[in-house]
Formats: sequence, C-alpha cells, structure tokens
Amino acid sequence: MKKSEGFVGKLWSFFTSLKLTIFLLFILAVTSISGTLIMQRANPQQYVKAYGAAGYRIIKVLGLYDVYHSWWFLLLLAFLALNLIICSIERFPRAWRFVKEPLRWPSREVLEEMKPLERFNVALSLDETLDKIQGALKGKGYRCEKKLDERLGRLFAQRGVINRLGVYVTHTSVLIILIGGLIGGIWGFSGGMTIVEGESSRNVTIFGSHKVVTLPFDVRCDSFQVTYYPGTMTPKDYRSTVTILENGKPVVTKDVRVNHPLKYKGISFYQASYGTISNREGLLTLEVIPQNGKDEPFSVQVKVGGEVPLKDGYKLRLVAFFPDLVLGKNNQPMNRSEELRNPAALLEVEKDWSPQYRSWVFAFFPEVHSVRNAPFRFRYLSFEGLQYTGLQVSKDPGVWVVWAGCILMLVGLTVCFFISHRRVWVIVEDRGRRRQVLVVGNVNRNHAAFSQHFEELIKEMRGALGVSQ
Repeated sequence: MKKSEGFVGKLWSFFTSLKLTIFLLFILAVTSISGTLIMQRANPQQYVKAYGAAGYRIIKVLGLYDVYHSWWFLLLLAFLALNLIICSIERFPRAWRFVKEPLRWPSREVLEEMKPLERFNVALSLDETLDKIQGALKGKGYRCEKKLDERLGRLFAQRGVINRLGVYVTHTSVLIILIGGLIGGIWGFSGGMTIVEGESSRNVTIFGSHKVVTLPFDVRCDSFQVTYYPGTMTPKDYRSTVTILENGKPVVTKDVRVNHPLKYKGISFYQASYGTISNREGLLTLEVIPQNGKDEPFSVQVKVGGEVPLKDGYKLRLVAFFPDLVLGKNNQPMNRSEELRNPAALLEVEKDWSPQYRSWVFAFFPEVHSVRNAPFRFRYLSFEGLQYTGLQVSKDPGVWVVWAGCILMLVGLTVCFFISHRRVWVIVEDRGRRRQVLVVGNVNRNHAAFSQHFEELIKEMRGALGVSQ
C-alpha cells in the first residue's frame, strides 16, 4: 500500500512539474516546425524525389507526412492537457481561498510589516473618518467591508481579485484549444476529389494515403471555366460550378474559386487544381497546309483516337495528345500535368489503308515538324477536351472549439497581465481628541505602478478628511 501511495505521489509530482510543461511545449514546437518544413499529405513519389527512398521510409514510419494527425502528436497534446489539468487541480485551491476567504482582519503587527504603509491623524469622529475613507476607496473602484468596535474601526478593500483566477482561465482556454485539436485530428480529415464536368462523386481520397472517405452527399461539377493571361497559357482565373446533391436532388449550387470555398454541413470545398482529360472525348482543331503549292490551307477537327479525311485519298489519325508534354526516361513522351501548358499531338497520315508517315505538332513551336517533304503540314489551333476540377476537401469539427478557446485565452491573458489584485487595509483608532489612521496596501504584481496608485489613494483620503499633505 505504501509502495502504491509512493508511486501515485511520484506520478502526481511528475504531472505537476513545470519542467514537464516546458518539455512538452518544446517538443510540440519542434514537431510543428517539422510539419512546416516537410511536405504534408503529398504523394509517395514526391517524398521519394525530395528525400530519397530511405528518407521516405523514415517519414512514413514516423508519420511525418501528416504530422498534425499522427498518433504521437495527438498523444503529446493529450499529455499536455493532462499536465495542465493536474497543475490546475494542485494550485487552484490556494487561489480560490484568495477569492472566497481573503485576509480581511489581520493584526496590527502583521500589517505594520507590510509595504507600502502610511500613518496620519485626523480630528473627525471615528464613524465619519471611516465613512470618508470608504468613499475615497469606492471612488477608486474598491469593494469595501467595514468592521467597527468600541474604539477601533477597520476597513478592508480590494479590487481586481479576478486576477487570481486569470491563469486558470488561460489554462482552461489551452485545454479547450487542445480538445478542439484532438477533435479535428480524430474526426476531421483533409483530402482531394477529382470530378469530370457533368459527373458527380462522393469519394474523398485522404492526402498522403490511399484511404477514401465517403461523403453523405454527392458533389457534381456542372461546368469548369479557366481564363488565361493574353498571349500565354498561364491561367489567370479558374472556377468550378459545383452542386451538392442530397438523395439525387440539388440543394446548393455555387461557383468555387481560389480563396472562395463552398461550405456545406461542416465540410469545405476549395478550388485546388484542374486539368483536361486528353484521352477521352477530346477534340483537336488543326490547320492543314498542303505542300503541293496549289490547294489552300483548311482546318479539320479530329477526336483522340479518331480519324478524318484530308485530300487526294489521304486520312489523318490522332494517335495521341499530350496537354503538357515533357520527355521522361529514354526520351519517352509523357504528361507533366493534365493542364494545357505545353500541348502537343502525335499525328499519323495514311493512304489506301497504309500508314505513310507520323508527325508531331506543337502548340508553341508551330515551325517544328518531324517529317520533311511531306504532302501536308499541320498547325495546332485549339483543343477542346473534357475538363475536370480538383477540389480540396476538408472537415474540422473542432475548429469552433478552437476559436472558443482562443477567445477565452484573450480574456484570460487580459485578466493576467492587465489586472492586478490590489488590497488595502485601514485601521482607525480612537485616541481621545484625535483618531490615528493606519493605511496599508498590497498587490500581487506590478508593484511600481501600485506604489504610485497608493500615493494617489492616500492623497484622496487626506483630501476627504481635510488633513494637510
């Protein structure tokens, strides 16, 4: 039993330690910095490219790809919350005694050991002296209590006693913020969803993993629009018209743009990316330039994988389309993205069911051709592909709890740093022809400001009693 009590006592002392608080705050700060420096919720390929295969394995094992939702980060928050709770339980009774059971009537000997202190004599009666001093104290915002004996009168006045509880208001606010963080970390999520124009989805892929969250409603992309800066393919603005469907019926329709999210039932949808599906229902428009010197150029439209007739028995087939062409390993063509940043098309010309030649067409390099002396040359005009929108989807059910904690923290910090607990004791002793007044003050913080305040208070009392300075 004694061993058990000893263990419990040591455990209690461990959680009431200020060193533990500082250590936990330091570790949380370091891990928060790591969450800023290391990419969060990215694809495995991005981590391998940035940190190497070994670095990715370490990041994966430690959960550094999603620091703020990792089990150990949530455990640190829980330990900090427990530390604050036990510290508050340990120290709160003493602060509460200051509020509920203040030191009202200490002996003269105790008061004469305190500073600041002031003595003076008055010629007024005992009751009148007490009343005028009490009026001066109330004029400075003090709450007064009076005790009157036969030849001795006492006053106890205080203001700002709420300061004694300010630190516990701050502790409570931190706990509320931690609880909000835990709620968001456990029941919240952040991921992405890709929706093709005219289609809908309710599946959200969580960033940094293959986990899929199914929403309780459908999200439909009605249309997608992108505008470019003049003369370039740099996007100026892009937006998605999104409709929320409940049981197949539309309930909300809104244009989602960058920094203009759609929020529905605690879930936020942000415009994150977009692209063009180049291998499905895409329509490429080309200018065909005959090289015989007789025929005029003309335009054709061809679908990906489709073919169109040209002239003199020739046919054109669109073998492949690359919205953002780059060369990969072994100079193999590949897409860097699905956005129209560097459009290029691979064409094949045939005649009498026999392939004649293949030719590349580049949107930004119209003079580059892979085949010379061919019967036709081609120039890229436009591509109308089926577009999709990439939405970032996040849910944080603890966000309002965090905001409530932040507001409460401002209140607590204001009480801690801008309010001080000021106490004043007054003893008025009847000594026959005169009354001797003893005034003593005490404050728990900002002693220099209180010394000046005490001097002003004595000046007010002397003026009310008609005593010369």
